[in-house]
Amino acid sequence: MQKQTEPPKNIGYYLSRVKDIHVEEGQTFITLFARLSIKTPERNQNVWVEIEEVAWHQASRQIQQLPNGAYYFQLSEPVFREMERVSKEQLKTLYHFTPLYESVTFKKLG
Repeated sequence: MQKQTEPPKNIGYYLSRVKDIHVEEGQTFITLFARLSIKTPERNQNVWVEIEEVAWHQASRQIQQLPNGAYYFQLSEPVFREMERVSKEQLKTLYHFTPLYESVTFKKLG
């Protein structure tokens, strides 16, 4: 009798990235959020999460020009692992870097 192998699990690798602006007491701020996560049918695991608020005048032009909205990138495992490495060494890169992705969804905010 042959041993049956378990079918491969559906594993998804994701980078979520959000940029939004708001005004407090007359000063404009940019809120940046990035998350790397692994999703399986059983659970969602956040591997890395970062949120940052920056005054508009202190943000790079590149960050200022990003559209306000949420990007959801589905990644291959090798690209995900590279993004995980980058998150430890060059955090701010993930706020504006567009990885090689399998699919992407964008939702405009406001």
